[in-house]
Amino acid sequence: MKIAIFIARGNSRRIKNKNIKLFNGLPILEKTYKLISSFKIFDKIFLSTDSPKIINLAKNLKFDEIIKRPKKLGLNNVSTIEVINHSIEILKKKYDFKYISCIYPCSVLVEKKTILYSFKKIRKANDFVFPILEYPEPIEQSFKIVNKDKLKYIYPKYSKQGTEKFKKKYYDAGQFYSSTVKGWKISNKNFKGIPLKKYSTVDIDDIDDWDFANYLYIKKNGKNKKK
Repeated sequence: MKIAIFIARGNSRRIKNKNIKLFNGLPILEKTYKLISSFKIFDKIFLSTDSPKIINLAKNLKFDEIIKRPKKLGLNNVSTIEVINHSIEILKKKYDFKYISCIYPCSVLVEKKTILYSFKKIRKANDFVFPILEYPEPIEQSFKIVNKDKLKYIYPKYSKQGTEKFKKKYYDAGQFYSSTVKGWKISNKNFKGIPLKKYSTVDIDDIDDWDFANYLYIKKNGKNKKK
């Protein structure tokens, strides 16, 4: 059995109430939930949250169960893995499942084919699969700002090399993670990435990301489509 667990904490730092903020006509959690439900990939869909506001919203949706996590699992330094493992311990008492996808509430641009492909890439119990995006420029030639207006190479030895000499580098697209129950539990995970097309999605961390995600969503789906 495949299950999805949405993780939505209430104490978002850079965008207030990010997980229930209106996005193209609906709270973004609701928008993403309806999208994931429409894929018909998962046998059950759950929600883990520490927020009464999110719980009130989620009651009007059709989550199979809402898991109220303790406040200590809503802190900034708590990892996604800790939150999912908390949910696993609760859910395994009632359900028999093998595969779990952790879904972020702001994943409004995720595609069905990407999630399906993530399960195809799970060949061993410790495989841990998620979408990735390519850095637009070589990180070896990145700068840091010192003394307010002065730039300094982080890796000076690479400053004069041609960009074609560097291998592609990737970062987490911030959409979802798929693995087995064992894969979530064990520490020696085998990370596998699914490269996405440039500008196909954005990991929403601040208001600029939010606006860009809204632009991409409208370009893909049209405006104010409540689905």
